[in-house]
Amino acid sequence: MAEYLFQGDYKSKADEVKVNLFLIHFKDENNVHFIYSPHLDLTGYGENLNDAKKSFEIVFEDFLDYTIRKKTLGKLLTELGWELKGTLKKPKKILAPSITSVISQNEYVSEIFDKYPVNTFHQEVGIPAFA
Repeated sequence: MAEYLFQGDYKSKADEVKVNLFLIHFKDENNVHFIYSPHLDLTGYGENLNDAKKSFEIVFEDFLDYTIRKKTLGKLLTELGWELKGTLKKPKKILAPSITSVISQNEYVSEIFDKYPVNTFHQEVGIPAFA
C-alpha cells in the first residue's frame, strides 16, 4: 500500500492544520492513471502511477495557492461538507465529510467505484491556516 501514498509538501509561512485525505487510484479504459480526492474534488492523471501522483501534487498545491490568495479556502471546504473546529480564519481542526456522504452526493464518485477497479488509501497532508 505504501506505493500509493501522496506526500503533500505544501510550504507556507502560515501554520498548518493536518488533515487525512481519502484518495482513489484507478486506471481508465485507455490505461490512464488517476489519483482523485473525492473530498476536494481534485484529480491528477498521467501515463503511470508516478505521473498521476506528481500531477495530483501540482493540482493540490495550485488549489491551496488559489483559495488562500482569494481567501476562499475555508468557505470552499465548508461547501464541500468539511467541518471546521474553531473559527473559519483560525481552525484548530478540520474534518472531512464521511466518504459515504460524498459518494451519495457526487455522481462522479459513484461512477468511479461502479466502473473501475480502484485502490483507496488515506494520506495525512498539511493545509495552511487560512490567514
